Amino acid sequence: MPDDADRMRTRFDEIVEGLDLELPDDLSSAEPPLEPRRPKPERAIPVELDEPEFDQLPDEPFYRQVDPVGIPQMAWPTTAAWVAALGVPALLVVCTIVGVFLPRGMVLGAGFIACAGATYLFSRLPARGRPDSPGDGAVL
Repeated sequence: MPDDADRMRTRFDEIVEGLDLELPDDLSSAEPPLEPRRPKPERAIPVELDEPEFDQLPDEPFYRQVDPVGIPQMAWPTTAAWVAALGVPALLVVCTIVGVFLPRGMVLGAGFIACAGATYLFSRLPARGRPDSPGDGAVL
């Protein structure tokens, strides 16, 4: 193995000696290298915008002002469906954590009530978004 390394080192030295490099003798000169002169850029801010009265102008909003939408009042069937879909499973989880074991029939009935509430909520979803939405968004 050392033969290959010596041969490669010798070959590398031959390649470096064959290069025609012109380096200055003293590399520690204190003068910075000269850079080519570039034309000065034009003034970035036009003169008419740089005047003080420009800052006095009112800012224009870059967005459309939309009134806040309140929480809609739900009918009692919708409220009952939310309680059934979210409240019944939460009640079962709390009973399990506390250590209250319910009879199998109550757990099965609670599961059916939760499924019925979720089914009612899914059936009430609009087919194409809210009719009062402000945007014309994409229809998928």
